[in-house]
Amino acid sequence: MKFQKFKIKNIYIYFFLFIVIFLFLFYKGNSIYKGEIKKIDDNLYRAAKNLEYLLQEDYNFYGMDKTSYTREEILETSEKITKLAEINNVDYLYTIIIEDGMPTYTSIGGGYEYYEYIKNKNISKLYWLTFEEIEDDSIHETIQAFNTKDVYYINSSDDLGSYRSVYLMLTSKDGRRYIAGADTTIPNLKKSIISGLFTLTIYTLLISIVLVASLVTVFANIKKQNTLQKILLENMNFDKLTGVLKREKGLEQLEEIIKQLPLENKKMFLALFDIMDMSYINEEFGTTVGDSMIKKLAEILKLTFRETDKIVRLNGDQFLVAVTEPLDGGDIKEFKKRFDMFLKKYDFGKKRKLHMTVRKVFLEWDNEITLNAMLRVLFEKLRFEKGNDKKEVAVIELDIQRGLHENEFEVYYQPKIDVTTRNIEFEALMRWNHKEKGMILPGAFIHIAENSSLIISLTEFLIKQVKKDIQLLKTKVSLNISPNHFNKEFFLEEMMNKYDDLDGIEFELTEENFITNIEESVKKIKILKKLGVDCLIDDFGTGYSSLSYLSKLPVTTLKIDRSFVLHLFEGSENMKIIKAVTELGGNLGLKVVVEGVEEKKEVDFLREIGINVFQGYYFGKPEKLEVVLNNLKNNTYLINLKDE
Repeated sequence: MKFQKFKIKNIYIYFFLFIVIFLFLFYKGNSIYKGEIKKIDDNLYRAAKNLEYLLQEDYNFYGMDKTSYTREEILETSEKITKLAEINNVDYLYTIIIEDGMPTYTSIGGGYEYYEYIKNKNISKLYWLTFEEIEDDSIHETIQAFNTKDVYYINSSDDLGSYRSVYLMLTSKDGRRYIAGADTTIPNLKKSIISGLFTLTIYTLLISIVLVASLVTVFANIKKQNTLQKILLENMNFDKLTGVLKREKGLEQLEEIIKQLPLENKKMFLALFDIMDMSYINEEFGTTVGDSMIKKLAEILKLTFRETDKIVRLNGDQFLVAVTEPLDGGDIKEFKKRFDMFLKKYDFGKKRKLHMTVRKVFLEWDNEITLNAMLRVLFEKLRFEKGNDKKEVAVIELDIQRGLHENEFEVYYQPKIDVTTRNIEFEALMRWNHKEKGMILPGAFIHIAENSSLIISLTEFLIKQVKKDIQLLKTKVSLNISPNHFNKEFFLEEMMNKYDDLDGIEFELTEENFITNIEESVKKIKILKKLGVDCLIDDFGTGYSSLSYLSKLPVTTLKIDRSFVLHLFEGSENMKIIKAVTELGGNLGLKVVVEGVEEKKEVDFLREIGINVFQGYYFGKPEKLEVVLNNLKNNTYLINLKDE
């Protein structure tokens, strides 16, 4: 009797254990299934999104019918879509409209059979194919999808098989609603997972009898631990701004890949990307604009490369990408083309006011050298790309001449505020409003102009425009003078002969202007002062031996470079430097201006150490004359001082 009770009790224990393990494994299996589906859905979404970029304005849906496109146009479009499907690892890509109440394919590509259609120039299943013709069972769902605002996922089947599909609901430039869609054929994951889990359950049951009481607790703790670990790993390994790998983790993963390359007999390519003039963008437009550019570059890289490729943010605006074989399309050039395509869509497709220039270099991995050595080669090549492209320099020089002739250059004014007297002065900043590329910052062209006589033409344009605008501004305006221009023998003669009156204009000189010949520079500044032009030292503290010549120069103002403000509260060094410069300026009778202030806490701290004149986004950004005059009229520049 006791034996029977023991046996029955054991049966209950085994049954309970089986149920617990089965439920747990079913839950994990379902999670695995959902994870696989999510991966498929993410890949489908990216492919459909790329299709939207590919078609853009070239594909017009308004009034489309079966005769809208020629045979050659249909084949050409389908061939492009087929290549895109291959690159994105999906089976089909297509566009759909509703015509006479029936979903109708207006373009299709992808898969072996569609490649054969294109090869044989058979357009019967490439264009104007209704769901009814191919016996698609998702007619009703597809019609419903047109009322969806964003994304729609469905499972469907037709005379070729079963699919997992994504529909992106879009509106073309001409106002016609259409679907950009992607399909992939998927196996019955649930069946294979459950089959595997059943076998696993039998083995697990045998070794888990003694652990039944603690299983639930253990599994719960594991789940919590995995969640916490995932969060910690994401914070540790992924860049918060862009979502790509941080430098340390990225290089660590690259080292592991490099170890496997000889074993797998694979090639790898490294690509380095860098946004030109990022420090200038941060200075002129603020770090918010700079960060948005960095995020956008990361997004373009994610669109360009595959999930298997490693994207690493090395520092600031520089990204490293590792691409391993097999290569989509068989050539690394395909990735270069895709990057250029997506960058062009970003820069010109949305008529952006600020042009983003990205330098890039690609190198095949050399198994004979280390990763650090390879990175040095990449950076060296990037520097070469930035400074030694003679053909590009010649093109830009001609473009500058054309821009001057066609009045593409503009002057923007940024206020300098004295918080004690409420006096407002301005710095004049040049912009190039290129007819094709949009707004180009000086950092992209000034260094080229400085190595030719173009800098003289640009400075002449700037001075003449400031002389005209100063009559309306009725205050002092400073402008930058290039070291190459300032150090020309004829600089003073040019100033005296070309301009009758320079009253109210100040010249901003960097330490480069006078480092080569301090005595000659002193003479020039004294003569300029007699002509009514005061001189300021710009970017003070970033040049050479500042204190050794400062007492000799008859300047009126020191402008502290914004780099000291950018990291003001990250350590004591920058605070000490700013305090020292402020005291030095006071002892020499010089006005001190701090550039790059963006927040109230920066202004408050700097005022406490004796600084009263500020330039930065906290008070006002560089703007055109008409906006500046309106701001002066409405006291907009002083709004942050209204409570004082």
